[in-house]
Amino acid sequence: MPLTQRFWLRLLLTAAVFLLDTLVWGGDTQLITGNYIPVWLVVGIGGLGYSCLLIARSPVPGYIAMLILSASGLLLPAAESFAGFLLALFWISRLSERRRAWFALAWAALPLAINVYTGRTFHPDAPLSLTLINTGLWLVLIIGVWIAGRALARTHNRLATERQWAEDATEEARAMERLRISRDLHDTVAHSLTGILLQVAGLRAAQKNPNATTDIDGVLADIQITAEQSMRELHRLLGMLRAPDNGTDDSRPHGLADIGALITAAQVSGLAVTTETTGTPVTLDPSLEHAVYRVVQEGLSNAMKHAGEGAQVELTRQWAPHQLTVSIRSTSGVITTKPVSGGFGLVGLRERIGVSGGTMHHGPTPTGYLLQVTLPTAQAHVRLNTFGDAS
Repeated sequence: MPLTQRFWLRLLLTAAVFLLDTLVWGGDTQLITGNYIPVWLVVGIGGLGYSCLLIARSPVPGYIAMLILSASGLLLPAAESFAGFLLALFWISRLSERRRAWFALAWAALPLAINVYTGRTFHPDAPLSLTLINTGLWLVLIIGVWIAGRALARTHNRLATERQWAEDATEEARAMERLRISRDLHDTVAHSLTGILLQVAGLRAAQKNPNATTDIDGVLADIQITAEQSMRELHRLLGMLRAPDNGTDDSRPHGLADIGALITAAQVSGLAVTTETTGTPVTLDPSLEHAVYRVVQEGLSNAMKHAGEGAQVELTRQWAPHQLTVSIRSTSGVITTKPVSGGFGLVGLRERIGVSGGTMHHGPTPTGYLLQVTLPTAQAHVRLNTFGDAS
């Protein structure tokens, strides 16, 4: 959604909850001391607090402002800001990382407690059952709004991660296509030059033999035709290689150090990922590092698509003297969305592993799914912090 549309949506929602809380308040300005304050002062302070909900960079100021307005109920019992507080709680649970969202939910007990306190203090004749029903209703609303915000956050993070990984797969497909074009270029030029060299060698031999009847003009014409054809093919292939991309060209392939970012992205998207490493890690060739990266990416991607929310994923690496075994074992969670077809796939992954001299096994298990790949390793120096795991 464009920035302007998001702002107007926030403004509309903020104005709606401010109007709702104002109507519920009813204009009673009596403090607990018995004194009265001007209506404009209550409306002005409330409007200032609600305007903090419009701060787009962070939901924290708006949430703190709603907590302060809720606490003002200890001075002005008739004033409540529950609608504004619920909106602030939704935004902070939707836009914040998990720890901050849980912290915000814990602070939600403050306005709830103040509501119960003021209700029992200033309305002592009200039935206790009514207080319990009112408290239970607000508790359900608070938890429901928080869960809705976290669900949208997980969905957004999941879609963003899948989109990024799809872009990575597209970039890899483009790189593979360029590699194919480069091979075609090599084959074309090598074939043409070989033919030209043979023809030139024949001409040189004919010049040394006075009895030779070689048609020099015909041979030169053939050389010219071959060179012209090669030049046209060369221009065509170079044009394909120079085709503009949608972004900058980063020729560095992903490696082991980038796997930590994959794990973090999967965890943010709702997967519970645990990692374990056994054996002594060694430095791998860049092609093998990239193969391991793709294995982990494919395993986590499949878990995100097919295992569902709440899925448990175990990523293990077993380093042996001459091989590395990577296993991604997932247990099924709750599937809430239709899986999105990926662009890389297990078929392409198997081909990559086969080219690298490794083996791949995958299939369902009693509790979920297992993807296991074994790759040969060369003798090299010991590597520290191989996978760049996210702590």
